[in-house]
Amino acid sequence: MGYRKPIVILYGSETGNSEDYAYCLSRKLRYERYKLTVCSLDEFDLKELLDISCLIVICSTAGQGEIPRNGRKFWKFMLKKRLPSDLFSHLKFSSFGLGDSSYPKYNSAVRKIHARFLQLGAKELCMRGEGNEQAPEGVDAFYNAWEETVVSSLRAQFPLSTNLLPVPETELLEPATVLKPLTHNSVYDTGKNIKMDATERHMEYQSEKLVKFVVLENKRLTSEDHFQDVRLLKLKSVECILSYEPGDLLSLYPANDLRDVNALIELQGWTDIADLPLQIDGPIKVQGGLIKNLTLKSFILHHLDIMSIPRRSFFSLAWHFASDQMEQDKLREFSQPNGIEQLYDYANRPRRSILEVLQEFSSLKIPLNYLPELIPRLKPRLFSISSKPDKSIIELTIAIVEYRTIIRRLRRGVCTRWVKTLNPGDPIVSSLVKNRIAHNFKNNRPIVMIGPGTGIAPIKSLIEESITNAPSRSLCLFPGHRYSNKDYLYGKIWSQLERENELLVFPSFSREGSGYVQDTLYKNKELINRLIVSEKGSILLCGSSGKMPSQVRLTLEAIFAEMNQWAEDEAHKYLIALEDKGSYVQETW
Repeated sequence: MGYRKPIVILYGSETGNSEDYAYCLSRKLRYERYKLTVCSLDEFDLKELLDISCLIVICSTAGQGEIPRNGRKFWKFMLKKRLPSDLFSHLKFSSFGLGDSSYPKYNSAVRKIHARFLQLGAKELCMRGEGNEQAPEGVDAFYNAWEETVVSSLRAQFPLSTNLLPVPETELLEPATVLKPLTHNSVYDTGKNIKMDATERHMEYQSEKLVKFVVLENKRLTSEDHFQDVRLLKLKSVECILSYEPGDLLSLYPANDLRDVNALIELQGWTDIADLPLQIDGPIKVQGGLIKNLTLKSFILHHLDIMSIPRRSFFSLAWHFASDQMEQDKLREFSQPNGIEQLYDYANRPRRSILEVLQEFSSLKIPLNYLPELIPRLKPRLFSISSKPDKSIIELTIAIVEYRTIIRRLRRGVCTRWVKTLNPGDPIVSSLVKNRIAHNFKNNRPIVMIGPGTGIAPIKSLIEESITNAPSRSLCLFPGHRYSNKDYLYGKIWSQLERENELLVFPSFSREGSGYVQDTLYKNKELINRLIVSEKGSILLCGSSGKMPSQVRLTLEAIFAEMNQWAEDEAHKYLIALEDKGSYVQETW
């Protein structure tokens, strides 16, 4: 096969989404006969930037507008002042960002990277693309449009030689990996030691330091008659001394439900080989590393996201494997650019899982070697630590995800479903993620903390740490819940601290007539203005992304405008100034 000039695709990713899109683009460009390199920003040899002619970066935004962990070394190099302005004058460049518009610094990371490459002389291959998780159509629609622009720009600027054509989409490319069940070996009982197996892993990502924990406690915090099950998960490190600050995160590596895995194995006819030791030849990256006792069943159980909603890239490969012509045509229709609406109605709106698609398209039988390309990796889930810094103990506050879709099917979050199975004494493996929020609060100035729902988790850590290390600081808390007697998370702790004059608490209970956190903020506008404007305090907002952060922001702007006789524009600029100096911090998910 003849190839065009090589293209480098780099990704910056905290949880693996940007990595998924990077490999999605690489599969598309393989059909265009490009020679490709795909890796994280930090894995790429920086000296090679001088030798390549085309670079594409796909990057999410971490924390408070920061570059993800696996791109910070790369970004540090890019910020060096001595770099000449024509360093990348030989380079064609484009980028795509994964963002959430409820964050003030929406897609900040990719915007910074894109601007810096242009400052250093790179020429745009095509315009930057930006995906918004808050959009009804999700990131995919933005990505698909950008991908089309990338492909057409590459065809124009890096054309094939006259005697070559792109590989037809009807042709199936060779798989990147080979999966070999070792038939001469003895069978391993995959289902017997699921939790212990998950802790024994081959480390592949140097940026992740895995920590082994034992579960001390897993208890429900909300009342039994409340619809939402929120858990306190208490863990103890068994091998190392922990070092974390308020705002830091713990990355959990969940497993699928064994019943779902067995259903997939039976559906695909893999029962006879499911528990044989599995050898994988070829490149395969798994965050947290592959587990050591690897079988086909444990590979699916721990590493493949069979319950995720399938993307267009899934269908672009899957249709090749359906033997029924009608099913093949329908699967292929979902993979086409003009089939986006049909795909959204079939997969996204009802939140169909990959497993359900495979069950509904019964003629779709996956060749084993294509399994890692067809089904995305099961990604770690990040949770804010809710305990004050401790050398061995970590507490998490986790809302169990269970809901019914528009077609009345019950959906359970893969990670929270797994969390419910954890019992005291169970081993798990996790990794600490620095979030660098705490450095914004290294002073004795007041803090106004706003935390609806499980947004209270990082706030609890900060309150407990502040009482110990900054006892003279004014702490003002605005928690938001539905009921005072059902889901008031840590309410008894806040009441006790208020009695001890350690904390001011202004709870909102939306089902009891007291409104939402933004309503309670406005009712206490004099206090808010005094703590923030007069006493130069800080604001920490934590909780679900969506409408809440923007509503809180508008309320704060209204308070500052009213209390200081400022114009709306002045209040808006004041909040931006607070943000820029780290005195307004938003941590939403």
